[in-house]
Amino acid sequence: MPIPILFPIEVTSRELDARLLLAAHCAGEGRTVFLGQDRGIYRLARRWRGGIYVGKQILVGGQKPNLTKYRVLKERGFRVMFLAEEEPVFGEEADLDRDQFLQMFHPNWLDSDDVICAWGEFSAEVFRSAARPDAAAIHVTGHPRFDLCKPELACMYESETEAIRKRFGKFILLNTKFALASNLPAFLSVKNAFTGQVAGGDAAEYWLQFHAYHARLQTAYIVLANRLRKEFPDYHIVLRPHPGEDPACYNAVLGGIKNVSVLTEGSVLPWLAAASVLVHTGCTTGLEACHLTPRIIQYAPDVGYVFEQHLPSLVGAVCGTEDEVVREIRGGTRLTVEPAAERRISRIIANFSPQLMSSERIGALVAEEAKKMPASATQGRLAELEHLARSLVQPRNQRQRKAGGVPRKFEPFEPAVINAKLRVLEGLVGKRLKSRLISRFMVEISAA
Repeated sequence: MPIPILFPIEVTSRELDARLLLAAHCAGEGRTVFLGQDRGIYRLARRWRGGIYVGKQILVGGQKPNLTKYRVLKERGFRVMFLAEEEPVFGEEADLDRDQFLQMFHPNWLDSDDVICAWGEFSAEVFRSAARPDAAAIHVTGHPRFDLCKPELACMYESETEAIRKRFGKFILLNTKFALASNLPAFLSVKNAFTGQVAGGDAAEYWLQFHAYHARLQTAYIVLANRLRKEFPDYHIVLRPHPGEDPACYNAVLGGIKNVSVLTEGSVLPWLAAASVLVHTGCTTGLEACHLTPRIIQYAPDVGYVFEQHLPSLVGAVCGTEDEVVREIRGGTRLTVEPAAERRISRIIANFSPQLMSSERIGALVAEEAKKMPASATQGRLAELEHLARSLVQPRNQRQRKAGGVPRKFEPFEPAVINAKLRVLEGLVGKRLKSRLISRFMVEISAA
């Protein structure tokens, strides 16, 4: 039986396409890939004997890390390839907090037969400096989500991009990220995980200010959306909340206003490719847009504040007032990334080096690890059947129905969408791929 490669997904809109790209590189002789909702993938692994788990969901960081799920997988004979969905990579290298890095993930949590995938040389150096002599191997891989932003993979989104352009014509995309103001459970989760964020300082003051900072920016972006729809009547204004945000407040204030839409549909990448202008908050979207959007603006009315994220400001223009944003849209041109800035970014996110394709690098590591493993036990197929049955009779746990207006993070798979993307990927990786839907929450991808 082929070695199972397990890819957990937490937020479909952000992770699915990168996981499909990675699956295309990982699937091959003696290897088959399972993509699914993170809890379902873990439940499947508990009844499997041996495999490779690629992700971070079984490791819960913080001052008191929870490694219970990780230990269960190790007892079942799994090798773990740690791949973070987020790294604290938004500051200048000298200003990044190494202790915060290691609180989110410490290399000594893994066994020596595991693998750590670092986003860049900086995080790899942090991990190596803290790792014990027999720690897991550390490789600089980048992250597949940034592969999708490269020109050679633009074909992944051609049809979606064209459909968006036909739907909205010229539009300005406002991309927000204020979950700590609009989503109370998210705020409490982050606060509880990082209670010692300010060592020796006033933690209550820190978290109060963090919440207030997000609330101020959220209000500023709502006001900016209204300003832009009046200043640029020939453009549509599309405000796209982060998957962790509650869009209810945006809909309540902006709903029904001509030329303004609040949307959370699909991956952000075709929206970046279709937009005339991106206005973002200083998150990874600004970096993802580097090769996709003609004009990129980071709107930061609280410039210089302690929570400012610096790295995305190296791409495009940084504006501190509404007037500056309007002037930049009217007469500005997107600033090319200076070579020195590109080198600074690539130290932290290796994909910014044109020589590195993250999905190929990780795919090669998976193939190497699979060769070291014994053939997987056939009892895994019984676990698949159990997953299918339980996903049908326990929809409450699997489907993550919206609570308090917050959209569910995991949207059930649509076979037609997955197969269409696989047909594009076949041409990119030079192999035939096939999919098998196990349930609406899990799919198997293998090389034909």
